[in-house]
Amino acid sequence: MIKNKKSPLNGNEIFILTFGYGNRKTYEDLETYLNNYAVKFLVDIRNSPRAWSRKWYGEQIKKFCEAHHIKYFSKTALGNTSGKANWIPPNGEQASTALQEVADLVRQGTIVLLCAEMDHNRCHRTEVANQLEELVSIPVKHLS
Repeated sequence: MIKNKKSPLNGNEIFILTFGYGNRKTYEDLETYLNNYAVKFLVDIRNSPRAWSRKWYGEQIKKFCEAHHIKYFSKTALGNTSGKANWIPPNGEQASTALQEVADLVRQGTIVLLCAEMDHNRCHRTEVANQLEELVSIPVKHLS
């Protein structure tokens, strides 16, 4: 259960965090980050919010977030069609709109961009996070 809602730095800082669940079987690491960074929003940026394990399906993550008073959003428009780290969204116009919506969220508090790939260097979430950082001037931190 999340108890402490203070950032590890000064309690008032807002971050754009990225997290890839990879082959994790539990929410333990994610829960630790949500707690340590006082996360307000989790934004699922997968093309399809499904996974090898039902635990990482969008509906299940949403239930987990709700139990911890975190708002869950699925933004499939920020998904990736390249199959690689370079970001090619399914629809550029919809991706721009979704990026603005997420920028509005991050101005309200720390967010986590969630994707499947554990290594942020091999995932499009790094490009999405960098574009958000340009929009809102809020630092990005990649969690592992």
